[in-house]
Amino acid sequence: MGIVFEEFEDQLERSVLEEGLRYYIAGRVQRLIELDNGKFRTFLQDTERIIVNLTITDKRVENYSCECPASNGAVCKHLVASLFEVRKDLQDYLVTSETMEAEDDANSLPDEILNDYRIDRILDALNVNELKDFVRRTCTDDRDFRALFLSQFAKVNVPDSSSKPIYANQIKNLIQASTDRHGYMDYREVKEFHSALSEILDIAAMSIKNGNNSQALTIIFSVLEEVTTVIINADDSDGYLIGAIDEAFDLIKEIIESNLDEIQRGDLFNELMIAFETGKLDGWAWHLNLIELAIQLFKKPEEKERLRINIESIHPTGNSWDRNYRKAQEMMYELLLMTESEEAINQYLIENVSNPDFREKLVKRAINSKDYKYALKLLNDAIELDKEESFRRCDKWRKYQLEIYRKTGDVENTIRLARYFILEGSSEEESFKEYYDLLKTTVPGDSWNVYLEKMIAELIAKDHWYNYEKLVHIYVWEKYWDRYLVLLQKNLTLRRIADAEEDLSLLYKDQLIDLYDSEIRVFIEKNVGRSYYIDACRYIMNMKRLGGDDAVRNLIIDLKATYKNRRALREELNKIYDTGY
Repeated sequence: MGIVFEEFEDQLERSVLEEGLRYYIAGRVQRLIELDNGKFRTFLQDTERIIVNLTITDKRVENYSCECPASNGAVCKHLVASLFEVRKDLQDYLVTSETMEAEDDANSLPDEILNDYRIDRILDALNVNELKDFVRRTCTDDRDFRALFLSQFAKVNVPDSSSKPIYANQIKNLIQASTDRHGYMDYREVKEFHSALSEILDIAAMSIKNGNNSQALTIIFSVLEEVTTVIINADDSDGYLIGAIDEAFDLIKEIIESNLDEIQRGDLFNELMIAFETGKLDGWAWHLNLIELAIQLFKKPEEKERLRINIESIHPTGNSWDRNYRKAQEMMYELLLMTESEEAINQYLIENVSNPDFREKLVKRAINSKDYKYALKLLNDAIELDKEESFRRCDKWRKYQLEIYRKTGDVENTIRLARYFILEGSSEEESFKEYYDLLKTTVPGDSWNVYLEKMIAELIAKDHWYNYEKLVHIYVWEKYWDRYLVLLQKNLTLRRIADAEEDLSLLYKDQLIDLYDSEIRVFIEKNVGRSYYIDACRYIMNMKRLGGDDAVRNLIIDLKATYKNRRALREELNKIYDTGY
């Protein structure tokens, strides 16, 4: 906003100023708190309590906010009344500080030390009853202070410092202080709430370090249960709240990895199971983390059975991608790996073969045991199932097919699939070359040229943008330089000309210079702005390096003459060649 604090009466609109002054004179500003150097909060009585926050920096009001609907970024009567109150408070303070200066030259002290001195003097002068009265009044009027007070001294109400209600209430108070009247926590409040939450989690981390896992777990489960209730009504766009929950789970992992005795192990396992069974984290993916961690702890048959029942309580939704159910299947698989025979594990995979990850495990097992017939059946079924839903997954299954055909010496199917990946797969050079070399070494030598020409014709006919890259790879590997030049001429971009220099400049230097010339003219015509001109000049320098000095000079003269009003273009061109225009 930038209002000069000492002159705000001369800068603000008269009607708002008069209305705010009436509020101030009527005593509507009930309390003023200095939060920090230059940061003030006022409490005003209107039809409801209104809170104003403002910051004064270098004698200017730089930031402010008011809860009233009329504010909305503008100066309102509540802000004006607050400015009058702050000014009065500062004037009163100046009188006090002059007395202090006479006593001990406090004016020479830094602000932080001076504030500490002022606070200490006040505390020394107050008796216990006065301090209690102040705390009571402030707790009544200021919910932020009340939440902080209750959080800081929660242990007074419950003697056992590891009692779960202490930390749960502490977090609830913080949530209450950080949410608005509608229960919403905005971005700024989320950040501040996370800061306070981090301090609580730091206590848990320190408890683990000191061997007090019981207190640490009390804090951790309080965080998990309370914070998940507020995420849906908060602007957590930077992931502060999600990060706090992840941190809480990381602390549980740290406890599991420590040397737990049998009682601690059993207690933690039970805590995790209770948290899952009571549904405290339902609706979030984190509730599955509880089982995942418990799997690392279980030892007894009854614990295994409890895990099995809880995992089986997670049912499929019928969606094509059911994340929770897939996760449950993976956890059951992990449980079986720790307790069951290979036959039982394999049977579970077969029973749940619709899970692509399980199908892949079965395929790998079949390939390793050389049961290629069963592996191919699994893969053929998978391609049929996935052809409408995921072509990427289908390609993964085809790669396993290709692996089997190569192992079994099936030339026909090896050629078929290698050709498929060349025509339909990625144009990325490394993988493309792998399939190209395989095809070239598998197709009989006397048939290769005819086979290659048919494949090139098919790539050209498809006319996909990525087929340009595939054709370039083939022309370079086969040294078809003239065909590469023709392909480039039909698919011109400046980047493609630059990419072609390495392979074509020896034979077709003049042609590349001409291509640069024509394409740069088109580029400049279609694009305006210094960043585009810098790009164009980079390609002009490529012309120069190819030996096209005359072409460069003529191009620059033409561009300057055509675009006389593009000053930035002329400046960039002059860095290459100052023609005097």
